[in-house]
Order: sequence, then structure tokens, then C-alpha cells
Amino acid sequence: MVKYFNFYYFLYIAIAFGLLFGFYFILRNRSKKTASIVLFIILLSSFILHFLKLHFEPYRSWMPNAIRTVTPENLCAVSVLIFPWLFISKNNILKDYMFFMGVISGFAATIIPIDVIDFNAFSFETFRFYYCHIIIWVVPLLMVLLKLHTIDYKRIIKVPFISYLVLLIILLNEVILIGLDFVPISFLFSNEIRNSSLIFGPLPDVKFLSDLFLALTPKIFTIIPFGVKAGQVFYWPIIWLVIPYYVYFCITAFLFSLPFEFANVKKDIIYFIDAKRQWLSSRFQD
Repeated sequence: MVKYFNFYYFLYIAIAFGLLFGFYFILRNRSKKTASIVLFIILLSSFILHFLKLHFEPYRSWMPNAIRTVTPENLCAVSVLIFPWLFISKNNILKDYMFFMGVISGFAATIIPIDVIDFNAFSFETFRFYYCHIIIWVVPLLMVLLKLHTIDYKRIIKVPFISYLVLLIILLNEVILIGLDFVPISFLFSNEIRNSSLIFGPLPDVKFLSDLFLALTPKIFTIIPFGVKAGQVFYWPIIWLVIPYYVYFCITAFLFSLPFEFANVKKDIIYFIDAKRQWLSSRFQD
């Protein structure tokens, strides 16, 4: 069984880093075209596995309801579905999103594998979970390490807007799943069920994270403002986390960019200090 901090828990983490370093050393002296093809094939394999899983247990026995699991129902599912196409795009902002969201969410899922804790370590579902989530962060990281994409910390402020679009897709998908009776309508707006992306509010069981987000959320977005239920707690879907998400995403993404952008950050800080010193000097001379 996979349990926190047992042998199999660390085995899959070791496999993840083995894939990272293995592919890096294999591809680092290859042409960019070759590296791009290999990484695209890896992303595509995860994309295909996302749909093929319906032919394996436990999904096969759960049909047709299992169909909902191949839809963009959470952030990692969206990443599996769109990363192959973001990778071959020419848009730097989309690739920035792929890097930051992939590394943050994919690595978090690898070290906190909630969905497969107490699962057989070599079951299909355990393998699928780890493979898809490992690919989500290993390939974007390789993309940058192999210089197939260059991180620019000044673009970070634009990336959260891609995230808002992704959250909107997840919300619309949830409404469609409810309309198709794949998900009970009673789950809509619940912040306790099917809310891994925090669209419907903070997670009650994770108080620290909840307090962190709510500290930057205007109260108006956490209550019903008008009508007979005015004042009752209600987290406006997506809107409630727009501000805290933006702030914390930018801070986290900046920290993740430092290993690649440290020289540029240092240069810009020195330039800013020099410009400020010259401005103050000119003011005093006047």
C-alpha cells in the first residue's frame, strides 16, 4: 500500500526525479528539435492515458459515470488535457503558465498523493495517478532546463489571468456534468465536495490555507449581500479567490523563477538602486 513516508511513497518520488535527471542527461546534448519531439510524445502519452483509463478498473466498472473523470474537472486534469498543445504553441505566456502551474501543482500532488493513499502500490490507478502528475511537472521543468522555453520573471503578473480562464472552464464543466446527471446538483456551490480547485470557497479541513486566502478576500465576496438571506456565508465562485490567488501565485511563481532568473533580478535591482540614487542626487542638487 502507498502510505505517507513508507517505502512506496518514496519509491514514486525517486522515480519522478529519476525521470527528470534521466531525460535531462539524455536530451541535454541533443538538438532542440529532438528534445521537443521527445517531450511532446511524453505529454501526449499522458493525454492518451487520461482517456484510456476508462478501459481499466476501477473506471470500467463505474461506466458510464466514469466518463466525468476524463473531463476538465480539476486543475491537474486540465493540465493533462492542454499541456501537449501549450507545449507546441508559440505563446510565451501560455508556456509560462505551463511551467509554473505544472511545477507547483504536479509536484504538490506527487509529494501529497491524497488520491492514492492506501491504494495498492502497483495497481493501475496508482501507476496512472503518479505517471500523469509526475509528467505535469517534470516535462515543463525539462522544457526550461533544456532551454526550449525561457522564463522571464517580468511576465509573471500576466500568468494568473490564464489561471482564471482555467478555473472558469472547470466551473462550466461542473455545471455541464450536473446537467448531464453525472454529478448531483446538491454538490454545486459546496466548498467541501468536488472543490479541489477552491472554486467554491476555502477547504474547511485546511484551516491554515483557508485563513491565508480569506485574509485577502473582500468580505462582500464571502456572503450573500442582498435579499432574505443577506449576510449568510456564500463564497462567490472563482471571484472570492481572485485577489488572494493573484498575490500568492505571483509570489510563489517569482520564487520558482529565481533559479533561472536570479542574474536578471539582481541586475534589475542594481539598476533600480542606481536610478533611485541618481534621482535623489539630482533633487538635492536642485
